[in-house]
Amino acid sequence: MLLDHPSDGLTAIRTYIGAIFVSLELSRSTWLVTSLSPGKGEKMSKHSVAAGNMAELLTLFAELKRKTEVRTG
Repeated sequence: MLLDHPSDGLTAIRTYIGAIFVSLELSRSTWLVTSLSPGKGEKMSKHSVAAGNMAELLTLFAELKRKTEVRTG
């Protein structure tokens, strides 16, 4: 834990560190992707990708990063 940031004890995920948190729920037909990005408050984003489509998944990750950079500078 960083000592220079006060802990309010209310949230499990610390968005001030500037990380994009991603979770994947994999099935045979569709992959559900949820993300939490800095600069967007505490709102989770949901996306779906066709199962096995790694190009689409990597494109989604790149888009999440681009949007985060626009919001946070």
